[in-house]
Amino acid sequence: MVGRATFAPNACTTCSSYHDPKRGCYIKPLAIKPPKAYRIIAFDFETMQYREGENGKIHDVNFIGVKVNCPGCITNGPDPECIACGEHRTITFSTRPFKNTPVDIQNVTEYPLEEFVSWIIDSSVTDTVAFSHFGGRFDMVLVFKELFLRGLTPDMIKKGNKLYEMKVKVGKKNWVIFRDTFNLMPMSLASLVPAFALSVEDKPFFPHMEDYLADGMMPEKRAQFDEWFEKHKDEPFNLDESLASYCTNDVEILMAALVAFRREFLNVSNGLDVLREAMTIASACMKHFRTNHLQSQHLGIVPEKGYDNADNQSLLALRFLSWYAEEHKVNIRNAYSKEGEKRFGNYRVDGWVEEKKLVIEVNGCCWHGCKKCFPDDEIRLPNGVTAGVQRERDERRLEFIESFGVNVEVYWECDISVMLLRNKVMRLKFKNYLDNGPIDIRSAFFGGRTGPLKLFHKTGEGQKISYYDVTSLYPFINMTTRYPIGHPEVHILNNDVNWTQPSDNTFELALLKVFVIPPRSIDIPVLPMKIGYDDERLLFPLCSTCAKEHPNGDVNENYSCKHTDQQRGWVSTCTSIELNEALKEGYVVTKVFRVLEYKNYDDNLFRPYIREFMAQKIHASGFDYDIKGNRQKEENFIKECKEKFGIIIEREKMKVNKGKRTQAKLCLNNLWGRFSLRNFGLSQCVVTDDPAVYTKYSDDPSLEEIIRML
Repeated sequence: MVGRATFAPNACTTCSSYHDPKRGCYIKPLAIKPPKAYRIIAFDFETMQYREGENGKIHDVNFIGVKVNCPGCITNGPDPECIACGEHRTITFSTRPFKNTPVDIQNVTEYPLEEFVSWIIDSSVTDTVAFSHFGGRFDMVLVFKELFLRGLTPDMIKKGNKLYEMKVKVGKKNWVIFRDTFNLMPMSLASLVPAFALSVEDKPFFPHMEDYLADGMMPEKRAQFDEWFEKHKDEPFNLDESLASYCTNDVEILMAALVAFRREFLNVSNGLDVLREAMTIASACMKHFRTNHLQSQHLGIVPEKGYDNADNQSLLALRFLSWYAEEHKVNIRNAYSKEGEKRFGNYRVDGWVEEKKLVIEVNGCCWHGCKKCFPDDEIRLPNGVTAGVQRERDERRLEFIESFGVNVEVYWECDISVMLLRNKVMRLKFKNYLDNGPIDIRSAFFGGRTGPLKLFHKTGEGQKISYYDVTSLYPFINMTTRYPIGHPEVHILNNDVNWTQPSDNTFELALLKVFVIPPRSIDIPVLPMKIGYDDERLLFPLCSTCAKEHPNGDVNENYSCKHTDQQRGWVSTCTSIELNEALKEGYVVTKVFRVLEYKNYDDNLFRPYIREFMAQKIHASGFDYDIKGNRQKEENFIKECKEKFGIIIEREKMKVNKGKRTQAKLCLNNLWGRFSLRNFGLSQCVVTDDPAVYTKYSDDPSLEEIIRML
């Protein structure tokens, strides 16, 4: 017999590889891209506000400083005949001429912004990456306006009103890409000089005493300012010359910082050009990790709908069916009933009312192609098929179910949202629903604890107030923690339990969804919960009902909680590590709904990455003053780093280097967050002056935001 292999016809849209659709995806390792010539530009705008507009004063650009470089000239030194950089390296565009600041070329024009945009587009013979500091909220916005007025339609990635990236196609194959350097180096422009030990003049002060906001400066900066002001206060102020000096100094600092940051990253990442390949420091860290440290088929990608959502009902459906059952006084069989979902042939239905022979279906608009929300049949849904195809499938399914002689009611997500707006009782029922459904992994991810235990303390006799800080917290956790790898095994339990100690929890490495009851008294609560309509408030309560009854907090020394244990508890999604710690402190688990159990783990997942950058940070910091010069103490320190953490410290490299230290700190603290990146937040924008394209998007109610440019 001749066997025949069957392969998926299309590559997975998530990981771009071919595999069984039921198998989870994995993060793919990356390879360094071959180097390619491109132009690096640092630019800065100065503006004036004297013209009134419809919404206030208008920003008119009156000075632009530009610095030009490229990888070849950075490595080999400036080449006067460099094709990528062009003839001039320091360029200005201004409304007024100046004399005292040396530049390669001055462009004196009534419209500096227009001339700058013309220059950056017309002079691009390779790809260009143009950087401005804090430009995502200022410089890039002004550039976008000019591009739009020229009929150019850039691709944009933004969050709210902050631009992260803006790309403009120039000719057939080149791009001009605008980015914000603050996303790579999150500090003020003035801080870049000491942070990277740049051999560039410090950012100057500008312009007059009352405009400096000196009272808002930090003490060290204020001392520098006072010294400078005393020295220069009697000198005449020339705006034209000061603008040129100030703005060109800004781009000198920015370019020097970019070059230093790129150099350090190239060295540590074996050739990853961070300026070309990364938009943020977190994405740069992830690219380095995937290129130099990640193993193939190792780290799983969580499916879009979660691990146990594909064949189970959504939280929306469960809440709606619970409300419907109470409202209509019927029993509804669903996925979590003892008998499981009702089946008709191979089809399962959301809800089944036996006495009425009634099928209830709750359809998510984006998964089933709601006609109101997705009117265009060609719109592609998150499941990979078009809305038209999905609607045809659903129609055939409903026809088959109705052939059994039953009634069918279909409720759409958007219609339920309208019902909730109009029905207060329904809203309350939804809010108080005891969620025993699928685990949403993000619901186990909480922000930091910021609530002080005491707002004010006055020292008594013999007392002093001390401040303790945890140093290198993220690197330490990444270095010492066992991380789950691969994909978890899903356990749907809904078991009544009485867990009072860690040994009761048999899941060693897992995410658990449980009903937990906190102790009535504890100094520092362990498990958090979120309250509010949009879960906007994070609390660590000892009673969930009290927390909900006092959503804005309250102070009452005579208050005593009268609620039962069931009223005090809540459904918590947490890790096995957190849950075990809570059990140690007196928390009790009475119900285990679901568990995502990881059978495999890696306690070495991030260690090579952390060792790499921690060694760089230690080398670039030099020996601490407490041990510097004491050979024995220095040797003990080197030995301790190796024995405790496997970090190899080389004595000859223990030299202060602020640039290396800054880059190492950024990379140590920014990798972990990339693994918790939301599926939403950053938005892609379509800019068009084509009425047909505009109509396509403006008439699509599934899109959240249409920006009308008139």
